[in-house]
Amino acid sequence: MRIAVLSLAFLSATAMSLSSQTRPAPSVDPTVTAQGPRPLPGPVYETPGFTRAVANGTRTRTGAPGPKYWVQHPRYQIAATLDPIHNRVTGRETVVYVNHAPDALDRIAVHLRQNVFAPGVPRRQPVPITGGVTLSRVSLDGRALVLEPRPAAVPITAPPEQPPQPGQYVVDGTVMWIPLGTPLKSGDSLRLEVNWSYSPAPAPADGREGHDGHVYFQGYWYPEIAVYDDVDGWVADPYLLEAELYMDHADYDARLTVPRGWVVGATGTLMNPESVLSKAARDSVAVARRTGRVVRVLTPGPGAAGAFAASGPTATWHYVANDVRDFAWGSSDQYAWDQTRALIDSGRDTVNISSYFRLTAPAAAWRVGGARYTRDAIEQMSAYLWKYPWPQMSSMEGVLDGGGMEYPMMTLMQPWADTLSLAGDLMHETGHMWFPMQAGSNETRFPWMDEGFTQFDVAQGMKVLYGAPRRGGRPNDSEEGQRAGYTRAARAGQDHSLMVPGDEFPQDLYFTMYYNKTGQILAALRGLVGNDAFHRSFVAYGREWAGKHPEPYDFFNAMSAGTGRDLSWFFTTWFYHGWPLDQGVDSVIAVGGGDSTEIVICDMGLAPMPVPLAVTRSDGTVQRVDIPVDAWWANGGSRRARIRVATLPEITRVEIDPDQLFPDVRRENNVWKR
Repeated sequence: MRIAVLSLAFLSATAMSLSSQTRPAPSVDPTVTAQGPRPLPGPVYETPGFTRAVANGTRTRTGAPGPKYWVQHPRYQIAATLDPIHNRVTGRETVVYVNHAPDALDRIAVHLRQNVFAPGVPRRQPVPITGGVTLSRVSLDGRALVLEPRPAAVPITAPPEQPPQPGQYVVDGTVMWIPLGTPLKSGDSLRLEVNWSYSPAPAPADGREGHDGHVYFQGYWYPEIAVYDDVDGWVADPYLLEAELYMDHADYDARLTVPRGWVVGATGTLMNPESVLSKAARDSVAVARRTGRVVRVLTPGPGAAGAFAASGPTATWHYVANDVRDFAWGSSDQYAWDQTRALIDSGRDTVNISSYFRLTAPAAAWRVGGARYTRDAIEQMSAYLWKYPWPQMSSMEGVLDGGGMEYPMMTLMQPWADTLSLAGDLMHETGHMWFPMQAGSNETRFPWMDEGFTQFDVAQGMKVLYGAPRRGGRPNDSEEGQRAGYTRAARAGQDHSLMVPGDEFPQDLYFTMYYNKTGQILAALRGLVGNDAFHRSFVAYGREWAGKHPEPYDFFNAMSAGTGRDLSWFFTTWFYHGWPLDQGVDSVIAVGGGDSTEIVICDMGLAPMPVPLAVTRSDGTVQRVDIPVDAWWANGGSRRARIRVATLPEITRVEIDPDQLFPDVRRENNVWKR
């Protein structure tokens, strides 16, 4: 069944006079809210771009990609050198970009995200100023390009006064634009070459990468061609530090040069272990893969040199990664390195697990569980979702002072001392290997499509391993903790639409809404349609969009089609509005001469939801009855719903949602007792 869809011509279902375009915010006082009109959720509406994509055959309204779907897939060759003495990363890259779109491209966009650390660049948070990216050479198909002329007093990162001409490029904050003298036709390719350098920002930098003394992590560190997709064309939103990113899947061949004695962990597979690691270190890696034990490969200190091949003052680590949406790497001479393996696909496949961490008190949990918890996360997510597709997964400690950050085949996170907190953090960041590292949604515009989905998935994996509810660790790694965080904000009147782009979202609500509210929405959807139908449809959606770029409407359509239900009212209610759920038992009264009892449910919130009821009787039996969601549509929007049940045996208790399927903000009014 397809969900109801309209274009942007859709009008809000909330009544509004033509003379007034705004209305006072709903009161958070339940008694006042209950007296107001019932807002009715309208249909889900598409953007014009999505509607065009459906017409063009690249999208459908069943949630599956269309028969003419396409996606771009660049190929990168990168050589980079880390100079810790001068705190400088210097690189050169060649990108081959084949135009798989049916459109001819008259320009290309390239992200230079390290420019967020340049003076004068817009950003939502304060950061250290490092100067940003220095471009020493830019060429297109062998022809050198020059920066668009501008007065000497105007920095390279300032917005251009006029579009650049062919043969030029322009840098606007964190994005470089290159016009093409001859449009790049469908099926044709270009070769972009860039030489660049930058100074990694000191920790905690932007909270996602940087350096802390001799611990370096390079994230968003190279010039990366922006996404050109079938819905919006070029999507080159600036990096403003708040929301995360949108990237094409690509192939990477990277050679990373560091001082000898510095270990390198990176996205991909190490192609030259004989050149950088001693035989003893290589044997340790082999033992870990063969036995599944956690094996120490490297311990920092006087004996660390024995883990490396003797090859002069520097060593070049060669990594290759295919079909990943980014490439990141870290390096240090302070790291211990533990190695193990994960078994997936019922033991038929093996994933190499590497964990890099400092042997410090703040990072004490890492030596206990860094490798083990990373292995657990790969195995749990592969079991709950679908098989992890890459041969390697690495976790790396350092730089960050809170939480963690995901990259393809890699995570970076803070130095946890508490083991259960580390387990939850690794479950979350490793969980991102499915959303968005495979199902490649736009994190910048729709953070809930990866953060919220992963938040929900983490709760499932942690419950299998550690039970729920549980004590200790991070509260938000459980459904109970996620619900408490969301409902606390909703009771305070802070519920918020999730369809607001990440860089425009209130910073103090970013985590609570995008992460916890979305996790609770998925739990509510599971409660609505049943666990089997939910899980089957959710996994089918993710697998269908692996290696592609799903939009919110693809998810909405996929879940409706997969469950065979029109869920447009649900998606409108929970994603497009800040509507909390607050149902209460209003009265339980005998009627009709006493043979029947009428149970009246009052809706004091704004979110319409079905009402699962448990009616307990004096003989101990429990009757389960349900009031359907469309009871709230009656008479143009009702605040009360009624259901009749037999009076005898005597009713002693009535409870709304006894299984706590839905995130009701006030559980205390869910129960009536005689």
